[in-house]
This record gives sequence, structure tokens and C-alpha cells, in this order.
Amino acid sequence: MTDFEKEPEEGHQQEFESIERFGESKLEEYSGLKERLGPNENIKMISTSSLKGEDKYVICLTDKRVLLFNSDKSKLLGKRKQFEDIKLDQIRDIQVDERKDFDKVNIETEAGKKELMAPEGKGLAITGLVRGQQQTEERDPADQLEKIGREKEKGNISEEEYEDKKDKLMDEI
Repeated sequence: MTDFEKEPEEGHQQEFESIERFGESKLEEYSGLKERLGPNENIKMISTSSLKGEDKYVICLTDKRVLLFNSDKSKLLGKRKQFEDIKLDQIRDIQVDERKDFDKVNIETEAGKKELMAPEGKGLAITGLVRGQQQTEERDPADQLEKIGREKEKGNISEEEYEDKKDKLMDEI
């Protein structure tokens, strides 16, 4: 078992079977990732890949972020943290490089670039799911209300613009 795998709880098997899965994803990984979620956060996709059966890389897409886990043996794509998360609204661009034995998913964020390993031939599907989830998140009026509130506090929009946008979003709710 990896550092984050956990014995499944009741209901996890059914939930695991209902999400998108790529590569060698296991129920125990799903159960361990569930423990790291925030309130009202749901797993949409899990992708597990390994090189030569030793190094393991897991990408988990939730409705709010992308969670990344790699075994500490994994050095192919440079030095990385063992566990990271990237909020969907921080992703500026996402692309795929198809390679022999795996796909490299490149995520550009405000903080820099991340390189992720995905199962061979699955990178495009994974990036499509991430983009789709970003669009879903952007359309959620409650999330948009929070965003415009932060923008108003930062002084990026005026009180009048804030009230205008807030009224439109309230109509959608």
C-alpha cells in the first residue's frame, strides 16, 4: 500500500465504480483520497500509472481541485513533492505530450508549471475532464459570488460593478 491508501469504508466500492478511472486505479487509493477532501467535495476521476511497476503517480480530479500523489521513488520528471493539490481556478493552461509508456500532462498555474505522468493514451481524456470541470466550476453562481466578492475587496472592481454582477448571479440562484 502507498502512503495514502486506506481500507475502504461502506459505500466506497459503489462510488469508486461510478467515477472515471484510468490506468491501475484501486479502491484503496480512492478511499485514501476521500479522506483528504473538503466538505461537499467529490471525486470525479482518478488516474494511476507506474513505470516498471515501481514508481506510482496518481492524479485525482475533484469538483474543486486536482490532487497529485507520487511515490518518493518517482524521479523521471524531476524532483517533486510527494503530495500536492492545485485548485481548478489556478490552472491557466493544460496540455499533453504523448510518450512511449506514458503521457505527460503539463499544467500551467500562477505559481509555475507542473508535469504529471498519466497512463499511456489517457492524457487527452484527463485534460478534457479537467477542462470540463473548470467550466462547470466557473458557471456555479455561488462560486462566482465568492469570486466577485474577493475582487471587490482587492479593489479590482467598483462597488457599482460588484452590485451589478451580484444581482445577475442572484437571479441565477
